[in-house]
Amino acid sequence: MSRSESAPGAAPAVVVKTVDLQTAATPDVGATTVDVQTTVAPDVGVTTVDVQMAAARAVAVTTVDVQTVARELQEQQDGMMYLDVRTEEEMGKGHIRGSLNVPYFFVTPQGTREKNPRFVEQVASLFSTDQHILVGCQSGKRSELACIDLLAAGFMNVKNVGGGYAAWLHNGLPVTVAVPTPPPTPESAAAI
Repeated sequence: MSRSESAPGAAPAVVVKTVDLQTAATPDVGATTVDVQTTVAPDVGVTTVDVQMAAARAVAVTTVDVQTVARELQEQQDGMMYLDVRTEEEMGKGHIRGSLNVPYFFVTPQGTREKNPRFVEQVASLFSTDQHILVGCQSGKRSELACIDLLAAGFMNVKNVGGGYAAWLHNGLPVTVAVPTPPPTPESAAAI
């Protein structure tokens, strides 16, 4: 029996392709990505690695605590800006004064989260690649993923806000809450 054949009841043969993480080549359909640390492919139990997770390990994300963020924003160190990657609904419930919002995920009508396919493009329309950006979300996880994407896209001065908005609130730091505007009345619309 050759290696590509399967014995009755055995797991089917697996095609293995090594992906160069530096070029982030997408594996062909039906290929299993093998950890680049593996020098010899094992006969059974091939270890697979998610290319995005492997790339995440290759990118070093700097995380700063909310007290440092508050100080840097107050002192406007290096023209520091705050990018909030929460959804518009979350941002509307409260946010850090002066922050800009580009959601990293959208909530679908089915209630699931879907990554914003234009995230990097939208951020690039607001910031230059050399600008100092503090990236925050609700807890620090989405913002860490956002930092990975931004660093991979060439942004050089990106920092993750550890603990996110929840840590900001927990530390009693100031927030801005949008005041809902009442819907226009016929009288107010006529005055415009």
